[in-house]
Amino acid sequence: MKSRMSFFILSWLLASESYAALSLKESFEAAKFNMESIKRAEAVINQSEEQKTQARAAILPTISGVGSHTNIDAPEPTSGGATAFTLTRQYSAGIRLSQPIFRGGILSAYDQAKDNILLAKFQKDSTLLNLYQLVINAYYNLSIAQIDKKNVEELLNYSGQRVKEIRERTRIGRSRKGELVEAETQYLKAESQYQESIITLQQAERTYEFYTNLKPTEIGPLGAVPKITESLEEYKLKVRSRPDIQATRQETTIAEKQISVSKGLHYPSVDLTTNYYFDRTGILASSEWDLGFSVVIPLYQGGGVEASVREAVQGKRIAELRSAEALRAAERDIAINYQNIIQLHEQLRVLSKALAKAEEAYRLNRKDYQLGLVTNLDVLLSLNVFIETKRSYNSLLSIAHLNYKNLEASIGVLP
Repeated sequence: MKSRMSFFILSWLLASESYAALSLKESFEAAKFNMESIKRAEAVINQSEEQKTQARAAILPTISGVGSHTNIDAPEPTSGGATAFTLTRQYSAGIRLSQPIFRGGILSAYDQAKDNILLAKFQKDSTLLNLYQLVINAYYNLSIAQIDKKNVEELLNYSGQRVKEIRERTRIGRSRKGELVEAETQYLKAESQYQESIITLQQAERTYEFYTNLKPTEIGPLGAVPKITESLEEYKLKVRSRPDIQATRQETTIAEKQISVSKGLHYPSVDLTTNYYFDRTGILASSEWDLGFSVVIPLYQGGGVEASVREAVQGKRIAELRSAEALRAAERDIAINYQNIIQLHEQLRVLSKALAKAEEAYRLNRKDYQLGLVTNLDVLLSLNVFIETKRSYNSLLSIAHLNYKNLEASIGVLP
């Protein structure tokens, strides 16, 4: 049912992508269906379920059919005649049941197998979160590339208009030949930047398509960047429930169970075995069943068990340190991203004003050039400043959205 639903979601996305721009959420849904990492994570969960079944099987009884057949070299005849011990053909057939009564660490091993399932689920959720962050980057990098290409096209268009205007003015003697060369140089530089923007866009499209298996379409205009409404400490508290952090804590729990499993090798093993015979020969031919216990007491194992316990203890210590480090790193990343978004809001505010001023300066310089108050070089310089400021602003806006979405993802929020 789950795979069928995923198929319907992907089909709908593929059908709709030609009509409207895809959202970040739709891109992520497509990536979940497309990427092998999610399928691998699901396979690991299934694998862990089977490992739990295997661990449970070590606790449950086993039933098996048994049989034997032996031909013995005929002994020399004695005066006493043939006995059960001198039968030349001996056989038996029956059913055997074996039940472990006590084995050190066997229950801990079963608990550990159950804990591995929970770990696999945390890891799958962590894989989903990691994929979402990759899609966030691919989505907004595509947005940056698309908008930047438009801005360079605008520069190319304005530069072309400038060449046309200066060429006409040069023809009637109102502009110098050097001004035309300046304008043509500007146009060629803009054309080079345009080719570069196409290369960047193609790379962004390939990356987006790799994750989503969708043909990149036009990403809609980005609105204002949302404001942060919670404190940094609240974000740090929420990161503790993030699946990758929970996974590291679960690894510590599993490592602790491994200590019990290793210690269990010190303890004796007690097993019950019973046989029911359909047919057998010898002095017990008339007996249909038997029952027995076997006890194995480890006395000396060359120090291997002690080493195994010490290894497990160090394994737990390593897991604890890894978990603590992962939490500290997550808190650090959140603090950096949190501060970045605050700073980006201020930077966007200032750059928005700079963009308005740069556009006004370009239009005024064009007008003043017609009046002979400024040179053509002044017009070209103001054009470059205007377009570069616009490129910077649009790029920063996408980066701010990218950072905000990553901040949400850093506390485990999925779309």
